[in-house]
Amino acid sequence: MKINGKWSGILLAIVLLVALGLRLSHLGQRVVWFDEANSLLVAQATPAKIIDAARDDVHSALYYLILHIWQSVATGETGARMLSVLAAVAAVAAVYFLGSRLAGRDAGLLSAGLLGLSPLHVWYSQEIRMYSVQTLMICLSFLFLLKALREGRRIPWILYALCTALTLYVQYTSIFAVLAQGVFVAIYYRKQRKVLWRWLQSQCAVALLFTPCLPLLFWQTARVTGRSWIQPLELHQVLGFFSLFSGAHLGDVRSRTLSVLVSIAALGTASVILYRKHENRETAWFLILWFSLPIILLLALSLRQNLFLPRTLVYTTPALALLMGCALARAEKGIERLAGTLMVVILVSANLFALRNYYISDNPWVKSDLREGADEVARDLRAGDVIVHSSQFSYRPFQYYLGDRVVEGVVRQPEKLPHLFAVTGDGQLPQDGKNFRRIWLVLYPDFKNQDFHEKVRTWMDGHHHFVQALHSSSTLFIGLYECQGAELAPVIE
Repeated sequence: MKINGKWSGILLAIVLLVALGLRLSHLGQRVVWFDEANSLLVAQATPAKIIDAARDDVHSALYYLILHIWQSVATGETGARMLSVLAAVAAVAAVYFLGSRLAGRDAGLLSAGLLGLSPLHVWYSQEIRMYSVQTLMICLSFLFLLKALREGRRIPWILYALCTALTLYVQYTSIFAVLAQGVFVAIYYRKQRKVLWRWLQSQCAVALLFTPCLPLLFWQTARVTGRSWIQPLELHQVLGFFSLFSGAHLGDVRSRTLSVLVSIAALGTASVILYRKHENRETAWFLILWFSLPIILLLALSLRQNLFLPRTLVYTTPALALLMGCALARAEKGIERLAGTLMVVILVSANLFALRNYYISDNPWVKSDLREGADEVARDLRAGDVIVHSSQFSYRPFQYYLGDRVVEGVVRQPEKLPHLFAVTGDGQLPQDGKNFRRIWLVLYPDFKNQDFHEKVRTWMDGHHHFVQALHSSSTLFIGLYECQGAELAPVIE
């Protein structure tokens, strides 16, 4: 089916509105968690301090600088999330233009619609982190690369180099997408000397633009090598990632077997339909490399030190959407068209099911009661109060929600990160408790120290006078104590 320009514009507007609506839906229910709190706390600092804080991070400072500027316009938690929301909707638009160039307007609309419904993309479209912005920049990088290769003009090459350099600044794992682009160019343009020369020039420009970040990258690599809080890579983790493309959502602990099968079937069906006809093979390679090579390379790296997290591969979601959209648009009538249509219907149904579960599920990280607990403490704060946290996973969000109104600290000290702590605080509790009258104990059991929190409470009950429980749920306990000695909290190794 061929769609004219007028109708394609109307349908694209509808797709973008649906994508925006899905990403705005339940946005206020999301509660700041540890990583998001770090983003917000770092972004509150001056640009110079933000850049210095990046020395103790695993990301460059660009996203935090963007968020710093953005927060001067859109304040608060929801305002910060809107940066990711708008970047995600812009990525959906970029996918439309990519699909239109690859296989026509109908392919662009189908691809944009599928990305708009992608549960993995929706999840990170609402998070105060860099992954939504990264996905947008990678989509633009692939779009300008396609324009440059087909048109040969200088401006698309320049825009390609700028977007590619920016996406590396936003998130280092973008290098896997750039390598996928290089493999594609090597396969299809190695005999076209002029195109190959322009490609090499663009890569030199990207390298030159990224040079200022290299010292930081080398510093960070040396600091984190060999250390990871993630368990060694296992097969179920890889399969769990594939399940997120259809029928499952982050935090879903149920069996994901069916979702994995749907995702693999969608990828296989689209690849076969495109690859069968010689004129479609360039498009197939362009998209298959974008989707698969980053996953393969990250898997290879994770055999030594596990880095295989869904958020590091969010930028592969547009490639799968484009594969499905282009395959259905290019499918021949008969079995091909029927198989492609059936696969799209199954994928859309699975994604809608995943989104429904995502919006209504009680995920302890996304819809925690940390904000509610912080509000309850704020209403009863007095001079001479101190908040003792059993975990930094509650400490950082409380820092954001309460600001400088109260002294806070963590029982078990986190890793020493002096540059980062210069802007976020180091979480150290005061050595002398004589200046404090009341202690607020916040227990927030995290995934690494399930029994540690009970030890903290037992110690507090034995050394201070318990007054009342302000908040008690399956994930958060806040208790009020009268300070009875110089030691505020236990020292537990």
